[in-house]
Amino acid sequence: MLITRLEARDFRLFGNLLLDAHPRFNLIIGDNGAGKTSLLEALHVLGRGNSWRVLPALLARDGTQAWQVTGQVVDPSGVPPELLKLTWRDREIAIEFGQADMALSELVRRLPLQILDPGMHRMLEEGPGIRRRFLDWGVFHVEHRFMAAQLAPWNRELAESAEQLSALRRAHALEVEARSQALLAELLPGERWQLRYSQGWDAGRAYLEVLEASVERDRRHGLTMSGPQRAELGFYTAHLDADDPAKAVKGRISRGQQKLLVAAFILAQCWIVAERGGRVPILLLDDFTAELSSAFQSRLLRVLLAYPGQKFITALELPEAVKNTPDAHMFHVEHGTLRPRANG
Repeated sequence: MLITRLEARDFRLFGNLLLDAHPRFNLIIGDNGAGKTSLLEALHVLGRGNSWRVLPALLARDGTQAWQVTGQVVDPSGVPPELLKLTWRDREIAIEFGQADMALSELVRRLPLQILDPGMHRMLEEGPGIRRRFLDWGVFHVEHRFMAAQLAPWNRELAESAEQLSALRRAHALEVEARSQALLAELLPGERWQLRYSQGWDAGRAYLEVLEASVERDRRHGLTMSGPQRAELGFYTAHLDADDPAKAVKGRISRGQQKLLVAAFILAQCWIVAERGGRVPILLLDDFTAELSSAFQSRLLRVLLAYPGQKFITALELPEAVKNTPDAHMFHVEHGTLRPRANG
């Protein structure tokens, strides 16, 4: 799916926002606080139903109690454009697609969207929850069995579902690792990075056995101590400590290298979803130049231009690497007002 037009009302800084989008490359520049990230948040809401930064109530423009984000979306296969509308009012979000209401899970399925933001290095530095969410986003869009595996009831059914979910996650991690190698050769040449998935319980035992053996311990703690909710995804290379890969990466490579590493894995995942899931994810990239040297910016731009999905990118100023980019729309945002601008 492509977003051909974005509109927002009473959203963040914008009283009224209108953006006619390019199908491949869109660059938004402006000073700090001008509204660049807010624009990406509107796009994120359109594809995920939420902001990656704050709760929905905080997205309302000062002095208002509701907001609305609307997108005209089109399937490249030739299906006529449809109107997608999300309205937040009275602490609830209503989603409409065409003339019908839509569930959040269906919204996420129809409009796959990923983001590379200035804090994406957190995937290497923070706890395992952020890495599980990374895995599960890809599995959701590639494997149609994913929702059934997540919602099955307890006991024997839980054990069976946990084994299935773990197998899906492991397979996806291996696929992302393989697909990322060409990207890593472009972004961080000279090193082979790997992913290691840990399922959250003893790899040598069936999960049903672990559950039955842990009843008393789990009862004392008031929760299940082992299982897919404890899964972890590690990043490591031959030069770092494979016993604690996430910790080893932190402090051993620069912040710019961390961002390119995470970008390679996220882009690899988007390529997989595009090839196997039937929809090409839209990519949001906030603050393109942050932590990146001019050489790193050029490397990242090359892989972004090769990616077939629609891209929305923000920057303080027009980056040298982006000047004269073919087939692109450029915009300037200032004090919540968006205007087209010339490239170059």
